Amino acid sequence: MKVLIADLFSPAAIEEMKKAGMEIVYNDKLSGETLTAELTKFQPNVLVVRSTKVVVADIDASAKLQLVVRAGAGTDTIDVKYCAKQGIYVANCPGKNAHAVSELTIGMMLSIDRRMAEGNQMLHDGKWNKGMFAKCLGVKGRTIGLIGFGAIG
Repeated sequence: MKVLIADLFSPAAIEEMKKAGMEIVYNDKLSGETLTAELTKFQPNVLVVRSTKVVVADIDASAKLQLVVRAGAGTDTIDVKYCAKQGIYVANCPGKNAHAVSELTIGMMLSIDRRMAEGNQMLHDGKWNKGMFAKCLGVKGRTIGLIGFGAIG
């Protein structure tokens, strides 16, 4: 099986795929015409993307293409209707990074309240405004609302 990976991807996962007997071409810089050209040249059975758009020209470029995988949630970057017309399956990996996104969101909430980005910039500029940080509200005793209740919520 030939697999073209056209976005950032785990080196460990690539090695596992190779151990399983897959022929892998990995180039995280492919998009647009360069993606179409590589699909034409390599003729993969599987295309793996993350945020790279997969359009009709890409789908038509490999006569052997059987599966397009979005290594993430959603399939909005892939022309799913055209893939279906061509008999090409489309899959994704929903929830795979839900914990990481949740943790990042909590970190960003704390960072905003504590004005960490501003404080960091001030330190780089050789300044310090201790009073600015005294106005932070914190999260203790406060209510935080969630919008949406998917894997991340």
